[in-house]
Amino acid sequence: MLRNVKTYHKPLTIEDAVGLVHSNRNAVYVGGGAWIVAQGDPQLEVLVDLQKLALDRIDGEIEAVRIGAMTTLQALIDHSDVGTFAAGLLAAAAGFTQSRTLREQGTLGGTLIVAGSADPLTTALLVLDVEIGYADPVRHIAPFESFVAYRDRLIETRALLTGIRVARPPTRSATAFEVVGRSPKDKPIVCVAAYVVVDEGLPVEIRVAAGGIVDHPVRLLKMEHLLKGQLLTAERVEAALAPNLEELNPISDYRGSAEYRLEMVRVLARRAVMHAWNEARRK
Repeated sequence: MLRNVKTYHKPLTIEDAVGLVHSNRNAVYVGGGAWIVAQGDPQLEVLVDLQKLALDRIDGEIEAVRIGAMTTLQALIDHSDVGTFAAGLLAAAAGFTQSRTLREQGTLGGTLIVAGSADPLTTALLVLDVEIGYADPVRHIAPFESFVAYRDRLIETRALLTGIRVARPPTRSATAFEVVGRSPKDKPIVCVAAYVVVDEGLPVEIRVAAGGIVDHPVRLLKMEHLLKGQLLTAERVEAALAPNLEELNPISDYRGSAEYRLEMVRVLARRAVMHAWNEARRK
């Protein structure tokens, strides 16, 4: 419960919304509201509702799809374009974020702002060509990978996420998403997303991201570099992953030890890369 809220705003422009939050340290943006209400911060006095900002649109373009920050997670799954986009990668990842009831309420922007180390949507977006928009109140566009790396700074500056633009993958490409959790539909303990583009029988582009290893999802850049242009086998994929695993300092908690997480990312990365590789070759 938010017992000390005194003022409620519903601004009509992004600039007004950011201005209201910047003018009061005890103000906060409200999208779906699931996280804000659950936290019950007693210091919150001002709520800035984002419903009137037209940030809940999904617009398909020839080269990309644009998704507003107020789009619900369930809308990502149900939308005819996003649901099949990149072989259904975003829809699959969104399905692991929350139960359906909470997906109907939770938004894309809110999910990315409060994302944990194994957030499936962040992990999936890391392997696609994604730009993210935010306002502080000047509007900016940044690569999604930069947003993940500097998210805490944006939170501190009280920036407002406005949406993402995801480029359509080329025809001879494929994605895969592998997850391990306490149950088949539970939030992931570890998850891996892979993206492979094939030309003349070889992978000319490989991207692999893992969640649940460190405090935020990460790209496995050394692995990608070693596999690019190589004929892929399960053994070669595992060998290429080794340099990344050596430099990671995995987290450990009640859901999984550091050793367990490293072993799972090894298994899931192999599965995801090989699945995406085989699917891209079939195209």
